[in-house]
Amino acid sequence: MLINKYTKLSDVILARYNCMPVILRFGIPFGFGDKNVEEICRQYQIDADFFTEIINVFIDEDYFPQTHLQEFSVKTIIDFLLKSHRDYRDRKIPYIEKLIESLEWKSPEAQKNKSLIKNFFREYKNEVIEHLAFEEKEIYPYALRMEEFLQKKIQLKEEEISKFLMNSYEEQHDDIEEKLLDLKNIMIKYLPPASNLDVEQMVLFEIFRLEKDLNNHARIEEKVLIPKVKWIEKQLKTINNL
Repeated sequence: MLINKYTKLSDVILARYNCMPVILRFGIPFGFGDKNVEEICRQYQIDADFFTEIINVFIDEDYFPQTHLQEFSVKTIIDFLLKSHRDYRDRKIPYIEKLIESLEWKSPEAQKNKSLIKNFFREYKNEVIEHLAFEEKEIYPYALRMEEFLQKKIQLKEEEISKFLMNSYEEQHDDIEEKLLDLKNIMIKYLPPASNLDVEQMVLFEIFRLEKDLNNHARIEEKVLIPKVKWIEKQLKTINNL
């Protein structure tokens, strides 16, 4: 089910509940009645076309309108990515940590498994937080500057356009994804079951949800933001005869 601007947002959630966190990232609270996407986006001053495309990306893994998404401004794209960062740091990752802390094994020896999972996830969290901080400190400000320079047709020197920065940025997502896969394999293949199996299942469920969310996040960065910024760089070089 792909949505459009005339779809009732309540129908979207009833059909695809997994899109709720994404809707909340846009600052849209529940209680929107029978309003459609366009009406709600107008109410909260959100670009309805961008909102629709992002929701569709998250509810249908086979849907990714790369060319259309690149038509939106860098500012619009980064604003959503930053909201996702806050969600990962403030809600998703702490919630998984809390669930891991609740895991229990009956024997003292098996209880060491909790420390193993906690330490592994802590290392993963630190890598993610470091990666998000790098994006927020280096990549996003650079991308916004490039867009501003193009809009204002500011004269630049060649060294102000960092081709190396964007190329190196493309290579950084794989390590993070692999570490989460390792954690899933450890829990599913090698550890004895926890005595509170329901909590263990919730941990795995939330890890799978986080992985899928981060994969979509990375797709937007790799297939939308990076190509768009590279296109802007080319335009700036042409304008400045570089």
